[in-house]
Amino acid sequence: MPISVLIADDERDLVEVLGLLLEAMDYKVYTALDGAGAVTVLEKAKPDVLILDMNMPGLKGDAVLATMARMGLKTKVIVSTGRTQLDEGFKRQMQDFGVAAVVEKPVTVEELDGVIKQVLNG
Repeated sequence: MPISVLIADDERDLVEVLGLLLEAMDYKVYTALDGAGAVTVLEKAKPDVLILDMNMPGLKGDAVLATMARMGLKTKVIVSTGRTQLDEGFKRQMQDFGVAAVVEKPVTVEELDGVIKQVLNG
């Protein structure tokens, strides 16, 4: 059974390209262009991994993480951020939310594949 991944990001081109590349690597890919869409997919599909942009319109990434916690979802989360300086406060906040990994945009599909496998294998 393939690893299922939800890509939640408001950058449509990034979502489409990354989705196609991950599908070519035999991942089952779901996509959402905002936080509300991500929550809907999380509820229905319960993917193995969520690749989450923190700064989306409407429901922000931190609200998605809080909703996941309330729902008791065990989906592993990789935060994808455009922040160039990952300060200690941000890292601590992500740890508090139970985020498995943080990657800086732009990220290659090969790097993301490695991070996905790493968070799933402990």
